[in-house]
Amino acid sequence: MIFECLGEKIYAEKIDNGLQVIIIPKKDGLKKYAAYATHFGSINYKFKAGSEEVTVPDGVAHFLEHKLFEQEDGVNALDKLTKMGANPNAYTSFNHTSYLFECTTNFEEVLKALIQFVQNPYLTHENVEKEKGIIGQEIQMYDDDPSWQLFFGLLNSLYTGHAITKDIAGTIESISKITPEILYKCYNTFYDPSNMVICVAGDVEVEATLDLIKKYTKERKVFVDIDRVYDVQTEANKTNKTEKKMDVSVPMFMYGFKRANIGEKLKAELPVEVNETIKYDVAMQILLEIIAGQSTELFQKLYEEGLLTKELSLEFSSEEDYAFSAISGESKDIDKVISSIRERIRRLKENGINNDEFERVKKLVYGRFVRSFEDVSTIANLFISDFFRGVNAAKYVETYKNIGKAEAEQILREHFAFENEALSIINVK
Repeated sequence: MIFECLGEKIYAEKIDNGLQVIIIPKKDGLKKYAAYATHFGSINYKFKAGSEEVTVPDGVAHFLEHKLFEQEDGVNALDKLTKMGANPNAYTSFNHTSYLFECTTNFEEVLKALIQFVQNPYLTHENVEKEKGIIGQEIQMYDDDPSWQLFFGLLNSLYTGHAITKDIAGTIESISKITPEILYKCYNTFYDPSNMVICVAGDVEVEATLDLIKKYTKERKVFVDIDRVYDVQTEANKTNKTEKKMDVSVPMFMYGFKRANIGEKLKAELPVEVNETIKYDVAMQILLEIIAGQSTELFQKLYEEGLLTKELSLEFSSEEDYAFSAISGESKDIDKVISSIRERIRRLKENGINNDEFERVKKLVYGRFVRSFEDVSTIANLFISDFFRGVNAAKYVETYKNIGKAEAEQILREHFAFENEALSIINVK
């Protein structure tokens, strides 16, 4: 299957073992990038595999990510790929786990090594117990990270009992309950090829890369459908505000809104036509820039008054059972900043968006998307994360071009409902 995006061809094929392969060839580029990812993240602590219902401790997906690098021959896969000239890494998000590398030479050999170590877990009681101390130190590090605590403060305000309110790495207590048996159970369930994707971007030969992947990826196991079990959510926020004191020089804030009525389960299949998920994403990018982007009168006023010292961070995150927006920054008068942002939102909802401003910002965010195609890792990771939520990233282009002001204003009124707002603050200790 071949489709185009910004004049570039993207090759997608689901091979016989059920693995989705996406290849984005970019001629004459120096860097090559590949990621092997599974649709298994920190929120998937409850699931049904066939008739069996399973609940695992918090932090299992992240713990498994750590352990896959350790091989039975004693060689750490991270060190092995580094010695081959690659820059390898891995990460666990709320929704997926990805093993990746970037390189300029030895691409085929590194890709082969990546595939092989992800497919061959080596888990013993001894090495699992040893890892608990390492991950425990990582958890303590995040406990002392103001930005991380600010982020989870917002999530804990917006949601009651949702799995995204839990730290991706778990807690010291939860990881103490992890065993090799639990890890193998999750591995055998979620690391089946039919629940995974390999995405390659860079100056590669499509057929040769596809043949290599077909040769070294394992056959599909005897597999049953995974039913991800999500906690029942209430529409009401847990609270509207959380505060914590930490070692910061200037108070930090994150102001956000959750999207109500989320819960549709999406099945990742390519290609996906333009759908409401893509339209909502594009509209939110435009709206956040219009509300508090660097070029707005609001930002310039707050900056000139000394209420902000740098650009505000704007983000929107959307998955199958949650979605939220966030505006974050630093200020010595957070109340005044938030009051100003709320007033800006209120006026936009009442008076509508200026047409010239809408068109200008739409071009701005579209240009940002176009530039993202220049970086192999950015575009590959976009296709992976979008694939797992049932979205074809190539379909963004026509949405950027076709979305209208009236559609954006409707989403503005729906999303930025003040009953769904929350504020997280990190104050100076």
